[in-house]
Amino acid sequence: MSQVILTLGGVPFQDMEVPEKISFGGRQNVVVQKLIGGGRVVEALGLDDGKISFSGIFSGSDAVRRTQMLDAARALGASLPLVWDGFFYTVIIEEFCAEYRKSNLIPFAITCVVVSDPLASLVAMAAPAANLISNDLTMISAFSGHAGISLDGVSAASVGGIKAIQGKMATVVGTSGVALSEATSMLNSGGDPGSGVSAVNQIGIQSSQLAVATAASGYVKRVAKNLVSEVL
Repeated sequence: MSQVILTLGGVPFQDMEVPEKISFGGRQNVVVQKLIGGGRVVEALGLDDGKISFSGIFSGSDAVRRTQMLDAARALGASLPLVWDGFFYTVIIEEFCAEYRKSNLIPFAITCVVVSDPLASLVAMAAPAANLISNDLTMISAFSGHAGISLDGVSAASVGGIKAIQGKMATVVGTSGVALSEATSMLNSGGDPGSGVSAVNQIGIQSSQLAVATAASGYVKRVAKNLVSEVL
């Protein structure tokens, strides 16, 4: 059994569904000015994240349902959280290909375009912990607002306050995950067109909610770590 935990949106991958490899990375946009005499001036203009791609085989009694969830997310162009090991990205599924062989045996391949990489900033990691905490608290406040989470009365600059925020984020992630699953089940039930449209809309809303809350959770986790390091 694989020890890797991989999730995309509200869809978990397990066992042989977890890919043997996940391609990621990108490039740094640079401008090179060549000087007389062989010298050069190189300017870094910023990150250009590459696409993230992987493949595997869906199995189990809910293989069809999870395949349909990802295909619906592709059709919607929804921003989804992609998480594995120590990596977290917000992505849009650019391409999703699946091959139905049996109801519990569906090979697939996914290509995602990176919308943001909230946790991987080498510049931020090189900054003092106090600066990181301040910047991350700003991001937490912004994400919380988008997720509809009120931080009134919570001191985000204390360990106790951060734990309270973690609890709020976990609740939103859980609630959005359940709602996403229910909306997908409604879409799969084959009801009237009105119900289908409503289900598709809910999938988009809950996918976005889940992405925002998951992104905020990453910042909250880093603030908690840096607060402890500041105290020590």
